[in-house]
Amino acid sequence: MAGGRTAVTTGSGMVETVRGPIPADQLGFVLIHEHIAVASAGILRSWPSLYGNHGRLIAEAVAVLDEARAAGVRSIVDATTFDLGRDMSVLREVADRCDVHVLASTGHWLMPSPTMAARTTDQLADLFIRDLTEGADSTSSKAAVIKVASEDEVLPFEERVLVAAARAARSTGAPILTHSATRRRIGERQAAILEREGVDPARVVIGHSDDSPEFDYLDGLARRGYRIGMDRLPNGRLPEYGSQGVEDRLDMIVRMVEAGHADKLMLAHDDPIWALLLTDEDQRRHLASNPDRLSFVPRVVLPGLERRGLSREVIEAMTVTNPRTWLAGG
Repeated sequence: MAGGRTAVTTGSGMVETVRGPIPADQLGFVLIHEHIAVASAGILRSWPSLYGNHGRLIAEAVAVLDEARAAGVRSIVDATTFDLGRDMSVLREVADRCDVHVLASTGHWLMPSPTMAARTTDQLADLFIRDLTEGADSTSSKAAVIKVASEDEVLPFEERVLVAAARAARSTGAPILTHSATRRRIGERQAAILEREGVDPARVVIGHSDDSPEFDYLDGLARRGYRIGMDRLPNGRLPEYGSQGVEDRLDMIVRMVEAGHADKLMLAHDDPIWALLLTDEDQRRHLASNPDRLSFVPRVVLPGLERRGLSREVIEAMTVTNPRTWLAGG
């Protein structure tokens, strides 16, 4: 697999953005799990009228990122895999028009197409490695992160993805970001597979952890060395994301800091700018519930954490230092 390709070097101090590599110390404030647009694969190119048109999508994304930049955000990890409609040319066009670094993802989400369900672990790993080392979607823009996903259980295809992600991570030094269902503590099962395959927990973010009300679940993962993605923070306003409201999520962050895990926590929204996996009505509900869009963390979350007594140093760790060390290694 991947013979002769240039691999990402763990601890090199450089990270890939869709515009090319930059020194990790230029990342600044990073939101570690976002989406410019999510849809089924091919929709952005094949059905532009579904979301208005290409120009409208780009303009909306640039406006949201410009607003986030004004609030202090410097970089985002776009966690959109190709099966979720990733289009590197769209990500590059958005990045070219705003002052925010965009880091793209390889990997796979849920519900594979027949083509993907028929792929072997080696084939999946080879795809991920190619996206990370050569470029994705017939462009020279490289992915920076490997995204994996599991819901109520780790299904056989999802286990193949996890094993392939582990192989790609070991080969390239790339970090891993998970989508995980907290109601079944699925992060523990993801962790077990990744550990079996020799992945360093410090290079893995267990995502959507703020959906969980179970401190022992998050504490246990952090004590094993995993990064904890508190990355659905505005979605605490929506009932389908569980019992944790926004205030509950902030309280859990504080509790995790008090338990000594400030160096493991990272923040984000997972609230897509365009969410074509949702019905039109659900998209409207998301927008109504979070008018701050990708500025919610700096405008609402960080002041809320400061009111709860967290220091500027801890907040900088969660937004700057932890994401940088996760992405760059070392």
